[in-house]
Order: sequence, then C-alpha cells, then structure tokens
Amino acid sequence: MSDTTKTTAGQRANVVAFGAAAREIERLRAQQHRDPLPFLPRGGVKAGEWQPDLYGMPKDPGVESPVEPIGYEGDVYYFIDSRGQFRALKAEKLNQVGIQDLFSATPNYPKFIHPRRSKEIRNPKTQEIIKESEIVSFEADDIKEMLFLACSRKGFFSPENKMRGRGSWTFKSGNLVYHAGDCLWKCERGKFVEMPTGVHEGNLYPHLSALPAPWTEELTAEDNPAKALLAGFRKSKWLRPDVDPVLLLGWIGGAYLGGALDWRPSALLLGDKGTGKSTLQNTLKVLFGDALFHSSDSTAAGIYQAMGHDSRAVALDEMEPGMDARKASNIADLMRSSASGAIGRRGSSDGTANAYQMRSAFLFSAINNPLHTAADLSRVAVLRMLPFDKDSEKPESINADTAGPKVLAQMMRAWGDNGQGFKYQYERFAEALKQGGHDKRGQDTYGTLLACAAMMLGDELAGEMGVKVGPEEERWWTEHLSIDSLPEVEDATPNYRQCLDRILTTTVKEWRNSSHNTIGQVLQELRTVDADGMAASDEARVSRDKAKQEINIAGFGLLNTREVVATVIRAAAQKGIQIKQEAALQEFGLPEAGWVLAVPNKSNKVSKHLEGSDWQLGGWKDALRQCPIAGVMIGRSEINRVVIDGVQQRCTLVVLDRYHQAPEK
Repeated sequence: MSDTTKTTAGQRANVVAFGAAAREIERLRAQQHRDPLPFLPRGGVKAGEWQPDLYGMPKDPGVESPVEPIGYEGDVYYFIDSRGQFRALKAEKLNQVGIQDLFSATPNYPKFIHPRRSKEIRNPKTQEIIKESEIVSFEADDIKEMLFLACSRKGFFSPENKMRGRGSWTFKSGNLVYHAGDCLWKCERGKFVEMPTGVHEGNLYPHLSALPAPWTEELTAEDNPAKALLAGFRKSKWLRPDVDPVLLLGWIGGAYLGGALDWRPSALLLGDKGTGKSTLQNTLKVLFGDALFHSSDSTAAGIYQAMGHDSRAVALDEMEPGMDARKASNIADLMRSSASGAIGRRGSSDGTANAYQMRSAFLFSAINNPLHTAADLSRVAVLRMLPFDKDSEKPESINADTAGPKVLAQMMRAWGDNGQGFKYQYERFAEALKQGGHDKRGQDTYGTLLACAAMMLGDELAGEMGVKVGPEEERWWTEHLSIDSLPEVEDATPNYRQCLDRILTTTVKEWRNSSHNTIGQVLQELRTVDADGMAASDEARVSRDKAKQEINIAGFGLLNTREVVATVIRAAAQKGIQIKQEAALQEFGLPEAGWVLAVPNKSNKVSKHLEGSDWQLGGWKDALRQCPIAGVMIGRSEINRVVIDGVQQRCTLVVLDRYHQAPEK
C-alpha cells in the first residue's frame, strides 16, 4: 500500500473518530439542557400546568416526558426510563423511590410535572408573605396514576416478540437497522443516518451498552477488511481451500446481519490441535469486539441469558463430544432455534415458563464433530482444517478499531433498499445450489453464506482475489458445493434410520447368558443372504427359534412375512372367507419371504433399550414411520398386533430386507 493510500485511510479514520466524539459531546450537552430546575417554565408552560395527550401524558412542546410508558403484561408495567433503558416494574415498585429511579437522569422532571409545594410563610401579625411557596418534591400518587393510565391506554405489550436488542434488524420496509446499543443506524442510499433508541414501528430498541458503530466514511475495495481477512484465512490449510475460506467469510458477513436474516446459518471449524482453530477464534474476537459473544465453556442457559434480546454473533471454542451430553444437546437446540428465530421456553425456579428468542449466527470449533443429527448438520457449514506446514506464513493482524466497523458498513450498504441487495445475491446462489442437489434447507444455509460473502467482497475485490461470486459465476458453486461433495451431508442420516440403527446396535442388557450383544447381531446371523442378495451361507448361524426367543426377551418381536398375514387369513376363514397367502401378502405390501422386526409402539422395555437417546420417551414410533419409502415400515392395524412377552401389542413392523436395501438419504 502506498504512503498516499495509508495517509488517506488514516485521515478517514480520524474523520470517523472525530464524528463519534462530536456526537457524544452533543448528546451530553442535550442531556444537561433537558432538565431545567422545576420552577422554570418549559416551552412556556409553568410547573403543573401542562396539557395531557390521548394517553394522559404531557403533550406540550418542551414538556415531553423523558420516561416513556410502553404498555402492560399482567401485573407488570413496561417503560423506557430517563436513561433510555427498558424497565419492567410491578405496581408496588412504582412508589416514591421507584419513580425517582425511573426519572434518575432527569430528577427535576417529576417535580415539574406534579409538584409538591411547601407552604408559604407569612408574618403572623401582618400576614405579609415572608417566604413564597416552593417546589420541594413531587406528588408520587399523581405520577403513579399518570403512568398507570398511560400504560393501560398503550395496551398489552410483551417483550417476548417486541424487544430488539443490539445487532441488525429490519424495519417493515425491509430496510436494515443496526442497534448499536446507545443509538440506531440505518443506511439510506449509501449514507448513514443515526437514530435514537426507543420504540420504532411498534418494536422496542432499548438503550444498552454501546457497540462499535458502522464506518460512516467512503469505503473502497482497498480499504475493505474482507481483503485482509480472506488472505489470512487462505494461509490456513483447508480440506477445500477454494471453498472453506469463502464460507467462513460469508459467516462473518451473516453474523453481522443477525436478526435481519430469515435464516442464520452456523459454521463449525473442525480440526486437530495445531490447525489454527484458536487463532481464527481470536481473529473473530478482535474483529467483532463486543459485537460477539465468545466462550470456551458455556451452557445454553448461560448463552441466552448473556445475550438477552441481542442478535449478536456467538462463537464457542472447544465444543467437544466429550463434554456433558445434555449440555452439548442444549447448545445444539439453541443453535437450531436461533437459525429460524423460533421461540424457546425454559422453566424457572418459581414454576413459570421463561420465553427466549435468539436470532444469532453460531460458530463452533472442535477437534471432533459434536453435531450428529440431520437437523443440526443441515444448519451448519463444516469447515475442515488441516495441520499447518512448518513454513506456513502467519496471517497479518487486523486493525481492531476499524476492521469491524468497516465490515458492518459494507454489509449495511450491500443490503440495499428494502433488502433487495441481499435478495438478489441469495436467489442466484440458491438456484445454483438447487441445481447441485440441495434441498431448501441446504439452499438457505449455503446460499446465505455465499450471498454474504459476495456482499462483503463486492464484485471488484472478488474478481481481484479470484473468488467465484461475481455475476454469472454462481454456477461454479453448483459443482464445487454440490450435495454429493459435502461430508457433513453424507453423515446426516435421516431420523428414522438413526432410530432403528440405535435399536439394532444397542447392547441388550437382558441377555445375560447369550453369545450375542445386539439385536442387529442376531438378525445378521439369522440371514442366509448378504446385503446384495447373494447367498451368505447354506444355513443361518442362529436358529429361527433361538433368534425369536432372544429378540422377544429384549422386548421386540420377530416374524417372517407369512406369519404377519397368518392372523388375517385365519380371521377371514372363521367368517367363511378364503384368502390366499399370496393375495394377503400383496394386499399388505409384504414380500413373499423375509424377516420382519416388530417394534412395540408403547413399551417400557423399548424405552429402557433406548435410554439416553432422543426417542427414549416414546418418540420411536413416529420416528420409524417417518421413513419415506413405501413398504419398509408398516403400521396397518389389521396386521400390527404381535404377541411379545405373552401380551398382544400394537407394533410398527420393519421389513428388514427392504430397510437394508433402501437408500441412506
């Protein structure tokens, strides 16, 4: 970079810093002037002589209340206090001290609005006024009445879906607004406009601790931190060097957009020790600053409590499979709900349900993949890192003061009017991914990452760095990010398969004296053909009766297909109706031969067998019946009553040969 370029960048940084300082000075000055002494008129209005608006609050110019009533919910009243903070107060807390607390930044205002005056002092002989009546405090009951009435007239309000913390959001128009804590920012035709916190379009943006504001000066391709970030990412070793650094860059862009996105994809940095995961996590901490929640040992409750209603990014280091299973599962649940913005609920110590809603992009780093379910993997881009070479270059450090604000500004500008900039980028990448075999979830996850990478780079810088995200280049990703090329999708086994595989491979504790450990082992030794339909041996290695006995002890049933329809044939015969075996098999979609595993729909034994799994509490029936392939799982009531442990039980029937031959996805 030339000296002239460096000087120009430094001058722009000074302009941004001076602008921020000037805004802070102006804010402090305004705060000093907005709370004159209570006996002084405000806007020509004397103390206690103001006119009410429709809500019962002062409406005269210059007399507007620094405390804004928001509404009520049950016995709780909501306000924005004089410091701009969101407050929730029960009725009994709105006493003298509570009112002073609400108006703590403007202590003269309650004395002006509802003054409590001292008695005038007169000469007892002449009745001449010696000392005029003075405003000494405020009438707490009058102010309490005023605030109660205003909240009641404002109507019901719930922070559950109206509160917007720090981070990016959208207005009804689709335009992006960034809540920087102490103020809001929007970008109109490339120019940044500062707005106060408070209620906008029915949503509450409370005053919170400040985050770095967007870079308000012009941003050229040379100034764009995406250049240094991508160059640094490329110095790490990746399994897909042309793909993974771009997806990580896209995650950063999407993390800044947070609550503005309909879908927030997550990323997982996966690699052994010495691959640079912690170095990348440190880079993110420097880049985002306070706009990132970072932890190497947190819980789901700790995350959503610390985040509040923010849409800031979340980065979790050292999330390993060895961590407490429930802890890891809860964090994965939080990531899933955050992707779509679904509302979650947690019980509290007082027996009430606390609602929370997260709209943050998550980034994990781990040595071994802690995410295994299809639902988790469909929301996450797995970026696999390889060990550094001994002579690998270290990435250059980024400017902690300016890099984050510049990235934020780049994303806000690229968002476009009404979100059209993002929409254009997303739609072209989603279509390319669709051609590569991705379903809607895959298009949302990878399409959003690629769209954000394109927005963050811009066409000029993308072309300079050889990143295929420019116009007409999205087709490159059809091949290089096709569904068949993703190891994480390969591992994303459907729910019904995960459930049945768990049943087949879990050790059966009831088999104390058996030579077998699992149901799958028994079934394998019972088979006389292999997975390709070829003869495995002349005879099964376990007898039919022995297999049935052991599987029955485990709490399941084992039948051949002809036994399944035998009860229907006998029942018809008792009514004088003759049904041929071949016709019955055809009627119920069963093959002429083969084994069927009967899984009781309700069973304490099955529940115990699935202990510690997602299906332990009875979800196995619905999980198995999610199989989309006809004839694999059968639940027809005419044939699904099977005797297990001497009791007839309704079951889901698994046609085993068909299951083994069915596609994995």
